[in-house]
Amino acid sequence: MDITMVTIASFTDLFEAEMVKTLLEEAGFEVTLLNERMMSMYPSMAGDMYMMELQVQKEAEQEASDFLLNLDDAYICSGILKKEGALKEGHFCLTSGKHSDRYIEKIRVFQNPEATHTLCKRLAARLSEYDFDTVIGPAYGGIVLAYDVARILGKRFVFCQRKDGEMSFRAGFDLSTVHKAVLIEDILSTGGSINEVLTLLDKSGIQAVAIGLLVDRTAGAIDFGIPLEALLSMEVPLWDPETCELCKLGVPLSKPGSSDKP
Repeated sequence: MDITMVTIASFTDLFEAEMVKTLLEEAGFEVTLLNERMMSMYPSMAGDMYMMELQVQKEAEQEASDFLLNLDDAYICSGILKKEGALKEGHFCLTSGKHSDRYIEKIRVFQNPEATHTLCKRLAARLSEYDFDTVIGPAYGGIVLAYDVARILGKRFVFCQRKDGEMSFRAGFDLSTVHKAVLIEDILSTGGSINEVLTLLDKSGIQAVAIGLLVDRTAGAIDFGIPLEALLSMEVPLWDPETCELCKLGVPLSKPGSSDKP
């Protein structure tokens, strides 16, 4: 039986191509990715000569194409987090001191530069319409993301960090060229860190234009007074230690990650 395959999408990014292929396969489609081997063996050379073509059977073309149209930022971000083992379930104490039944270990994503770059490209696309000159990322998670977003958009980059318990710019940066900025952070839980950076920008005479996030754990519940662009929005319960439902049940508590936050 002759099975006709048709191309429904083309990619130059190997990680993104394989990610979309996996999502289609999980949805039940038979998928072929042309030039995948060439791109994996010679990524720099092949990227200039070939496009990776994502193909499905002719009779599934329309259904698969419709599926791709619905692969929004949230779907891709969620897929990457799951693929990299970054979504954790249990009983966690966050850097804010709050307790939660879910934790996002973004370091697992940062270990894979291609996965991180795919997410940064989507963040950059969301922020490209805003008028700004600099991308700012707080230490530590925001630095990786902000740097790559700045590189993609051709903007300047600076980062800030806590020093003696207060958010400040890293010494040595020339802030005379920084007038309008977007803030990039990894995960939003309580908004404390973002508010610290916004206060720093205000004190420094820098206009905050927008905020870019990988994940908004509050599902849009916090208003910072400027646009917030999150790839993935999800409502995750937070408890004070005194009222934590999991503490009442005696579920063992873990404190993942680290932070300079007092």
